[in-house]
Amino acid sequence: MTRRPTIDHVGATTELNEAGCEPAEPYPGRTSLPWLVMCLEKRCPGNEKPFKVYLSYIRNPVYGGAGCGECRRRRRAVERRADMITRGRVLPMEIIHGVRQPVRAWCLRCWNVVSPRLDNIRSGQGSCEHCGGKARFPDEKARRIARAWGYEPDPEIPYKNDTTRWPGRCLANGHFCDPSLNARFSGGPCAGCAEHGFKPDRPALLYMVIKSTLAAAKIGICEQTPKNSRLYELGRNGWTVLKTLSFPLGRDARAVEKATVESWRVRGWPPVLENGLAYDGYTETVSLRSISAAEIWSEVCVASTLVRSKAD
Repeated sequence: MTRRPTIDHVGATTELNEAGCEPAEPYPGRTSLPWLVMCLEKRCPGNEKPFKVYLSYIRNPVYGGAGCGECRRRRRAVERRADMITRGRVLPMEIIHGVRQPVRAWCLRCWNVVSPRLDNIRSGQGSCEHCGGKARFPDEKARRIARAWGYEPDPEIPYKNDTTRWPGRCLANGHFCDPSLNARFSGGPCAGCAEHGFKPDRPALLYMVIKSTLAAAKIGICEQTPKNSRLYELGRNGWTVLKTLSFPLGRDARAVEKATVESWRVRGWPPVLENGLAYDGYTETVSLRSISAAEIWSEVCVASTLVRSKAD
């Protein structure tokens, strides 16, 4: 194994700052010696009370370059919570300290209280013993729920379960829509009638962002309005915006995004996980070890030209 060269106080402080900490005493001179530091996060207890770390520990990729154990534990708890919501479709009521912890939560499909474990959810087991992950209603009751929500399902298409898309027309303006009944807990049934959010018939922005700590690039789309906060939220999560491309119609931006991501998967390039975990938008990522950012954007421009020519 190749050893890193000895570094001085300035170099050690730089590495420490990158890990989210600052020195509370001079660098001890060796990475294997404890170093008294403070966390840079203002809300963290480590910002007020110094604690000891090892620079060799911070360098270990297993710990993701985090210097403060409290921040690392809080970040992992947030990641576990996001995993339970996105994978298990349950809303935790408590902090998740470990993957084997039974977590009291609401099922987002049937709203019963359950206590699943994250390791079981990740292994593919159901999160809710009441609905098995797919709440089902009698067909007529499901249609009543849909009408009360704001759309009329197609009379020729039978109801399956609350996670399956059910085509119909919105009652407000007659737009075609195909929501799943489970989405009634988070918004309206019709994307065309929504006041905010991405719409296929309105201007949209396609963006490319990268995250150096993951060595990953991500392609995404969002509405192109002054109120859009998508790029701001990406920046807060450590992503850097490299390129953007405007489209008069959101459906064209979506077509380019889909073609780009599908080309990565066809070539055998999987999405990039963070410490083995999924996160918001990870399905639209690719490793920068497989393809460079410049090559990605070149392919995006080619796909955009083809989509626009078909539209014309």
